[in-house]
Amino acid sequence: MRKAIIIPIYLKFNQPDDLPFSEGLKLAKRAIESLRILEDQDFTLILPVCFDFMGEDQQESFEEMTRFLIGEVKSLRREETLVFSTGHLKHFRDYLDRLDFKKFSSIVDLKGFAKIRNTGLLLAQALSKDIVIFIDNDEVVEEPQYLKIACEYLNEKWNGKVVSGKGGFYVNPDGTILLPSQRLWWRFLWNKTKWMNRVWEKILSSKDRLVPSPVLLGGNLVLHRTLFSSIPFDPYIPRGEDTDYLINASQRGFHLFFDKALRVKHLHPERTELYFEEELKGDIERFLYERGKTKMGSRIDLDPYPGYFMNWTLYPKAVITSLFLNLDYLVKGEWEKSRQCIANIRLLFRRQGGWLRYLNFMKDWEKVMGRIEKDGMNEIIEKCWI
Repeated sequence: MRKAIIIPIYLKFNQPDDLPFSEGLKLAKRAIESLRILEDQDFTLILPVCFDFMGEDQQESFEEMTRFLIGEVKSLRREETLVFSTGHLKHFRDYLDRLDFKKFSSIVDLKGFAKIRNTGLLLAQALSKDIVIFIDNDEVVEEPQYLKIACEYLNEKWNGKVVSGKGGFYVNPDGTILLPSQRLWWRFLWNKTKWMNRVWEKILSSKDRLVPSPVLLGGNLVLHRTLFSSIPFDPYIPRGEDTDYLINASQRGFHLFFDKALRVKHLHPERTELYFEEELKGDIERFLYERGKTKMGSRIDLDPYPGYFMNWTLYPKAVITSLFLNLDYLVKGEWEKSRQCIANIRLLFRRQGGWLRYLNFMKDWEKVMGRIEKDGMNEIIEKCWI
């Protein structure tokens, strides 16, 4: 089977001269270097790269930054490696426009977790890959047989169901699986850690290696071509695109499992209080959106997580948690941030798009994937090899 590892790379900095010193670049290089441990090196490495910096987006700057990045990647891996950056995006959109997919091309992007993953899948389709493995840039692979484990059981029957995709664990720096308990008092009603750990405990206690799960982790995710050629990530969801993908695929009759043997080490940068505050806003939007999708029922059991946040109690939980955060800011004298918390509550009264926009996007996705399979997209791909 033809395999691709996709590592989405996010490079955020103030100006192009800051790129060599950016944290995102250091993380990406560490992730790429960790792939050397793999016994099976027969794979293509696809690197969708988002340059996110202050100032005007100039094509010359993108081209210069891409050249620098390619030089950095070459020092780590030369074999079968493709870099698709912000500088290539315009050419890709022009290509789609010529095929009369103008509405679709406007949604193709590298900014946004779901969108950068979709770009990786489009590139994998152009390269005729059978299997894609997503790894995030703040992770490292430590298991030499990781690729072998990732491909096992894929597109085969397990307990009467075809395995179209698999997710795996994130291993903490200390070697544990369960997430450390949270310390922010204002999140006690929004305790995602508690409910996610209940999912992990249930999976770990199963006697089977492949276990049905309500959660997938995008940084350790394996998809077969029969799945990703039909099901895209939802470009309209602000975060949680991995578990949302599980919901979308399941609604279309595909089966994804959690593989207890599939593990990567998660070495994310230290998360500040600001991270959790921004996460709250994204989570409220996400759970409202997914609640709209599953109002008519879900083909998988979403309890205990994310189901805990997708029933009617989402509304009081979101209001109370936002008010508690508001109070936390007031005590600290941070008035502007305090006012921003009220905006979280307003989200509850915003009309959600639900399925319709995504279903329209999915129809176009299948058409585009079919056309790319036929044409190969060589004019774009040739410019991306390092």
